[in-house]
Amino acid sequence: MVINKESLTDQVYSMLKKKILNREVELGEQLNTRKIAAEHDISLMPVRDALRRLANEDLVENKPRVGFFVKNFSEAEVNDILEVRKMHELYCLKNYFTEIDKEKIAELKNGFQNGNKEYFSSYDTSLHKEIIFASQNEYLIDSYLKMINHYTMLFSYLNYKRSETSRLEHVDLIDSILEENIEKACSILYRHLDRVKIAEDAEMKKSE
Repeated sequence: MVINKESLTDQVYSMLKKKILNREVELGEQLNTRKIAAEHDISLMPVRDALRRLANEDLVENKPRVGFFVKNFSEAEVNDILEVRKMHELYCLKNYFTEIDKEKIAELKNGFQNGNKEYFSSYDTSLHKEIIFASQNEYLIDSYLKMINHYTMLFSYLNYKRSETSRLEHVDLIDSILEENIEKACSILYRHLDRVKIAEDAEMKKSE
């Protein structure tokens, strides 16, 4: 028998976070605590506690006397998130280039080359995380992972196209890392993140 040692709050938190990051709920959508509790036959307390945890991670907004809502983003916030992401990744690529796990990077290359769209986002996130993890700086990694949750939401909700250009950029970035060509790798990453920013900006304007 498998014993679930997670508390109810932990289980609800994990379930709701997964739904938010997998775009099963809309940006700005209200999360009805009573409905969630009823659907899972539990009390309101663990649902509220889970939502407060998500609010602390800035994935959910707690509006007094109104309720909990999935985080929404202004255009300025989108630009700020993308700028911080670029700062993190370029800094780590330049300063910890030799510490990047080349075996993991090579494994990810196979995923990009197979062109499996279903797992594109997973390969993409994993590649960029490996660049950050090379720093072995817990504070830097922690701040990046919190920020990347928001980026994952934006990336999904704004429907940024997983184009052939993007796939090839990832492959080229991996090749330059495996070839230990830091200048080429930094140039590719900078161009790639700029392309993402342009795409996100365009999607934001469409949605206005």
